[in-house]
Amino acid sequence: MSCRVVLVGVGHLGKFHAEKLVELPEVDQLYLVDLREDRLKAVVEELKNKSKVSLKIGDDYRKAISEGDLFVVATPTYTHYEIAKEILSAGKPLFLEKPIAHEFSMAEELVSLAEKKGIPFQVGYVERYQSAVNLLLNRAKRPLFIEVHRLSGFVERNLDIDVVLDLMIHDLDLVFCLKGGFDLEFLHAVGAPLFTDKPDIVNVRLVFKDGTTCNLTASRISLSKQRKFRVFEKGVYYSVDTVEKSFLEIRPRFDERDFAVHKKDFPQDDPLKEELRDFIGAVKERRSVRVSGREALESLGLALKIKEEVSKNLQRFL
Repeated sequence: MSCRVVLVGVGHLGKFHAEKLVELPEVDQLYLVDLREDRLKAVVEELKNKSKVSLKIGDDYRKAISEGDLFVVATPTYTHYEIAKEILSAGKPLFLEKPIAHEFSMAEELVSLAEKKGIPFQVGYVERYQSAVNLLLNRAKRPLFIEVHRLSGFVERNLDIDVVLDLMIHDLDLVFCLKGGFDLEFLHAVGAPLFTDKPDIVNVRLVFKDGTTCNLTASRISLSKQRKFRVFEKGVYYSVDTVEKSFLEIRPRFDERDFAVHKKDFPQDDPLKEELRDFIGAVKERRSVRVSGREALESLGLALKIKEEVSKNLQRFL
């Protein structure tokens, strides 16, 4: 059975959502909403010859609420609360790009509203749909040390938030998955603004009460793109590269004083498409979404604590 999808926001990220949605056989109609008519026309022009999905456009998501079976929202973070609240209040299933909101109280209100109404509400943690990441989550059992680098060049998007909510929050979510929560003993974070008035590069050190230590760096001012998530356990080391879409398992060969390296590549992976397909499937099949709003609150809460620590440490240099 096909469905009518409303996509709110067709900017940098929303355009990718539109491209993936028209490829899904489950989508019968795609209603594109954006305040900028030029962006809407450009996206429609790009999509119309690639799919038989019926396309509509508009500049007001409120007018589309009655016409959509489910909603995908990919607008700037500061607009999430207002838009999501109206959609959820109308009883419509919602896929909301991360982070839920820029303030924890707003995010909590949205989650509570969805739960009260029994509405599917998924948050866009696309890394959960990387095959290499899922292999890591299945293999890693007792991490001793986690090291993460998520580096990007400067792009004029998501500049309403800092690099913690923009990029690092993906890795906080994966740490949450590995550790089953955030039972922290120590947190130290530093960062610096360069192109914007908000931190564009941040490093954080997390120490869990069981001793696991995490070192995470996120940057949107790097000269090269890097997406590496490394986990060290006793006798084994795992490395995921989501740019290369690869998984490495490295174990020592004590007799040869060398390493045994096992690599697996996933060149056909399309995590965004799979994420949207899974959300639509969850709605149609009335099953739980993979990343619920309630679960996403955990990483958002830690991200906001990191932001506070960065701000406090920055004050020393002002």
